[in-house]
Amino acid sequence: MERQWRPVGGLGIAAALLVGLVGLADILETAAELTGQDTKAALLAVVFAFALVTAAPVFIVWLWRARANAELIAGRASQRLGRGWGIGGWLVPIVNLWFPYQYVVDVWRASAPNRESTTEAVVLTWWLALLGTWIVSRFERYDTDHSVALLSCALDVVAAVGLVLVIRRISAWQSVTVARKCD
Repeated sequence: MERQWRPVGGLGIAAALLVGLVGLADILETAAELTGQDTKAALLAVVFAFALVTAAPVFIVWLWRARANAELIAGRASQRLGRGWGIGGWLVPIVNLWFPYQYVVDVWRASAPNRESTTEAVVLTWWLALLGTWIVSRFERYDTDHSVALLSCALDVVAAVGLVLVIRRISAWQSVTVARKCD
């Protein structure tokens, strides 16, 4: 069965917008908490949760397609992990601490037009901020002066911005690649 190119641009825009909404909802929720607006914070917590639950599958579908395209661009050997890890990597304990990063960085490298001079700093920044958020958020219940909430929110925003940049860059690279192949 021969795989076909699947455009990622539209899904990338949707995923990026939803990830941006997650970051914005987190900022607004944290601001409401800090100013004692409990009702508003509770409503924004629902918006945050809805945005997160909506963004996750859209991002996973986008990543699945981008991964399939990466195989067409650079070959199956360019990907260290099988396609199933695009979902399983997020769900399997311990493995979820590094497999999603490996999965995304492999798609990044394979999609880059100039693989030798492309840096993965944006991908690493996104991943470290996301891990930081997971760790820091475990301490929010002990937060008496809101410093942990502020740090968690800042890390969430860095992770959201980083992921939006990753999505947009890979989508753009893959769009250019398919345009070149069609010429």
